[in-house]
Amino acid sequence: MSGDIELLRRYVDDRSEPAFAELVRLHLKLVYFAALRQVGGDAHRAQDVTQAVFTDLARKAASLTDRPTLTGWLHTSTRFAA
Repeated sequence: MSGDIELLRRYVDDRSEPAFAELVRLHLKLVYFAALRQVGGDAHRAQDVTQAVFTDLARKAASLTDRPTLTGWLHTSTRFAA
């Protein structure tokens, strides 16, 4: 099991804010720079997209715990949010 999924499960099962914060820390750059590319370099829009992606992750966390990794979901969600 990947570390991401273990952190996600801790967030879902225990409502562990530190686990979610660690997920954000691990993937913030990936999501932000993918968003920045999608919005044509607009840093403010990229920040908004990044926030939306992590908000969606928090909302949908329980349905994502069976995935092998989160990277693909985060990238796809970033494209949709942008």
